[in-house]
Formats: sequence, C-alpha cells, structure tokens
Amino acid sequence: MLRGAARFRRCFRVKQDQPNQLRGHSMNRESFHFTALKAWGLALLLAGPASAQLQVATDTVAPPPEVPLEVRDGAIELSLDDAVELALRRNLGLVVERYTRSQAREGVRQALGLYDLGASLDLQASDITNPGASRFQGSASQAQQATFSFSQLIPTGATFGLGWQNVRSESDANSITPLYSSGLTFSFSQPLLRNRGTLATERQLLLAQNQSQSSSQEFSRQVISTLQQVTNAYWNLVAAREQLKVARESLVLAQQLHERNRIQVEVGTLAPLELVQSEANIATNEEQIISSQTVVGNSEDALRQLLNLPEGPLWQSEIRPTTSPEVEAPPPVDIEAAIRMALEQRPEVKAQRLVVEQARINSAYFRNQKLPSLDFSANYGLNGSNAKVVGTAPNGSPIVGPGSFSDALDQVINRDFTGWSAQLTLGIPLQNRSARAASSIADLTLKSAEVSLAQTEQQIMTQVRQAARQVDSAAKQIEAAKASAHFQERSLDAEKKRYENGMSSSFEITRIQQDLTAAKSRQVNAIIAYRTAVTQLQQATAQLLQAYDVTIDDPEAPADRWDFSFFGGGRKP
Repeated sequence: MLRGAARFRRCFRVKQDQPNQLRGHSMNRESFHFTALKAWGLALLLAGPASAQLQVATDTVAPPPEVPLEVRDGAIELSLDDAVELALRRNLGLVVERYTRSQAREGVRQALGLYDLGASLDLQASDITNPGASRFQGSASQAQQATFSFSQLIPTGATFGLGWQNVRSESDANSITPLYSSGLTFSFSQPLLRNRGTLATERQLLLAQNQSQSSSQEFSRQVISTLQQVTNAYWNLVAAREQLKVARESLVLAQQLHERNRIQVEVGTLAPLELVQSEANIATNEEQIISSQTVVGNSEDALRQLLNLPEGPLWQSEIRPTTSPEVEAPPPVDIEAAIRMALEQRPEVKAQRLVVEQARINSAYFRNQKLPSLDFSANYGLNGSNAKVVGTAPNGSPIVGPGSFSDALDQVINRDFTGWSAQLTLGIPLQNRSARAASSIADLTLKSAEVSLAQTEQQIMTQVRQAARQVDSAAKQIEAAKASAHFQERSLDAEKKRYENGMSSSFEITRIQQDLTAAKSRQVNAIIAYRTAVTQLQQATAQLLQAYDVTIDDPEAPADRWDFSFFGGGRKP
C-alpha cells in the first residue's frame, strides 16, 4: 500500500446518475429542477452512494503528491469529485493534522517505555596502599568488581530484579589471595496501598492512549471540515460564475433596449432623453459585471488555497466548475434518527467522551494517592567464594585454602550459601493536604468534563435541528425563486409589447429588467444555499465522509507491553 501525505484507492468509476456527485460540462439554470421521489430516507439524503471511494491516510511519510490537473485553453475544468480528492491529498490543514496524529501515536510508544526491561552494568577497580601499624594490617589492597543486573516492572506495580556480582580482591591482610566472591540476587518489591494496581502503574500509558484516540477523532473532524469547506467553496465559485452570467445577460438586455431606443430617436418616434436612461442602465450593468468578476476571482483563490495548488499556471488560469448543482426535493427529515446518528458518530462527541474518560483515570489515580504508602520488598541471594576446605587441623577444625574462580561459581550453582530478607515500610503523611487537594481537583475536573459532554451533546442536537430546518427552508426558497424568475420573464415580455405599442417607457422596461436580474440572482443563491444546507446537515450528522465515500486509514497506536526487540528494532506505529 502506498504511503504518503494521503493515500487513495479508486474502487469504481464515477456514476452519472447519483444525486451527491452530479457531473456536467456547463451550468444551466434551466437544468435546476426538483424531482419528486416516491421514497426518500434520511440515509439517502445524508449519505447517498458516492461516486468513488477515497482512502485518506494519517501518516506523514511522503510529501503531498503532484496535482493531476491540466490547463486547456487557459482554463482548468474541475469537478466536485476532483476538488474533494485534491483537497484530501494536499490540504495544508490536513498535513499539519497528520503530524499531530503521528506525534500522538509516538506518545503511546513512549509511554510503553515504562515496561522496558532495564539492564545495568557496573565496573569498578581500586588499588589502595595504606600505612600499616602492625604486620597484620594490610599495606596494599587491590580489587576489581563487576555487577550486572536486570529489572522489570509489571502492571501491578511490582518490580522484579535479578543481579549478578563478581569481585576479585587481593590484600596483604587476607589469608586467601586473590579472593573471588560471586553472588546471584533475586529481588521483589510491591506497593500494597499507594501506587498499587494497574491504574496507578499505567496512568501515563492510559493517558497517552486516550490522547492518541483524541487525535484520531480530531483528524476525522479536520477531514470532515475540509470536505465541508471545499464543497462550499466549490458551490460558491459556481454561484459566482452564475451571477456573472446573469449580469452579462442583463447587460445584453440593456444594450438591446438602448439600440431600439437609438433607432426610435433617429426616426423621431422617441425623445432623446430616453437614451440617457438606457445608457445609465448599461453603465449599471457593466459595473455589476466588474463586481461579479471580482467575486469570481476571489472564489477561485479560496478554492485554490483549500486545494493547496502549486504556484504557476494553476494559479493564473480560471477554474471552470463542471459539476452541476442539480437538486431534488428533500423529504421530511427524521430529526430523532438524525440526532441519534450525530450523537453516535460526531467526532466532537467522541472526543469529549475521551475527555471524560481521561478525567475518570485521573480521579481514580489521585484517590489512590491519598492512601498511606505501604511497600513490601524481599531479597533472596546465592553466594560463593574460592575459599575451600583443603584439610583438617589436629584440633579437628577445617583448613581453608585458596581455590579457583570456578569454585566460587560452583558454590553459587550448588546453593551452598544462601540468604534472604523481607521488609515492610509504612509511610503516613499526617496532614496529607497535597494528596487530598489533588484528589478534590481531579473529582471536580471529572464533573466539569461530564457537564461539558452534556453541553456538547445539546449543541449537536441543536445543530442537527437547525440544519434539517435549513434544508427544508432552502428547498422551498428554490421553488419560490424559480417562480419569481418565471413571472418576471413573462412580465418583461408583456412590458416589451406595451413599449412597442407606445404604452410604456424605457424607465419601466429598465425597472422590470432589473427585477428580472434580481430574481435570477435569487434563484442562483437559493440553489447554492440548498447545496450548502445539505452539506451542513451531512456535517452535523457526521455523514459527510459516507456521502463522499471517504475512509480514513488510521493505523492503531502500539499496544504491546512486552516488546523485546532491542536497540530500536521495535515495531513503529
């Protein structure tokens, strides 16, 4: 599988008849229509079948891929599908969020380090010469010592230790020289009250895992936000271009009226003053075209920024949207079902639930920290030296003589000399103010997080209700705007006939033309407002990913407590 700033997989070709991603080569207001559906469910409105599956990765191995766009005849033809795909590949906000996600995964691996097997090696050497007060006091001593040990923490909070020690010493005071001493030590310690148990031991690991999951939800939220921004920016560009088209059509009507007035003035059937009115109308329409062209340019730049297009021809060429915002009559939305869907799937809710879980972890941990410390420790050792019995004295006592290093090892292996110790240590902070205050703060933080979760859920419920209401309102506004534009066209045709028969004036024609332009502009705005409202509802119910058939490839953070691949050879998240 390819790795990079984003990964995508085309599963099937774009379909032509799907309501979410309708393709077209031009934008025609006559194609804006409503199709009454016999059966329409909430899932179809919110997350209809997408045209192609996109897979978005959260890793940051490679830079963003090249842009598969071409400039033809000074323009870029861009569909909504292509805009979404480019944004998910290259958007800088997602690039930043990928780094944050990778850092959170590494944070889990870092926290797992508390279970790393500890090893230590201690080498010592000494050579000491002292003045002797008698012949029994050594004047010179030499020693070499090597100690090697392992230690391992386990989830209960206990620590196991294993140590091996070898000492070689020479001294004038020793009867055996050189003297070899060896020892094998087993140690065990376990907190019995404070810091006892998995929660106390793994608190930082649990918090790191919680943070990793939170970063995953934040990445999902950022992807959804990017989809919404790109979709809205695309439709805003469509609206800007359509408004420019309306302004140009209005200019054509104004020029036609002016030409008719000029002819009538020349033949003497119209006063020259009428030319002033029609010329003013032309100037007004030209001003509107200039303003519309500015809006088109700004809309193109906003879309280019979201797509993170490289500098050069792609920033100099105009963008021609090819996806037509055809709309269909929405059904009444099942508000309760939409709210349930949002509360189950919105990243904001999942992230806030993780905040509550983190507060619970801290509350339980600091409650444990109020307990006294009671620690149990035990040690068991095997000892040996190269001193061995070489004979028996006349009085029956053994005669000890020097042996070899292997004799010291044999004594350890044969357990000739053993020893053990056990200890209980109790510590009681009498006031314990710090621990009690920390526990109270953690409990208050938990209650605050629970209230914040309820507040987030309430806000999402409100957002879903408002988004559903806006979809219904926008759909009705399309019908009203369409009817208004239709009647304004009929009114203009009628007024033209009155004008030809000398029953009207240029002023009335200009006024009705302006009304028609405003009606057409409202129709464009209503259609784009509907598309924006549908996108907002998809975002509010967490169905925008499904609507575009986008899946997030998010590798899980490492979870193996016991990883014995040493020296950096472990699995990376």
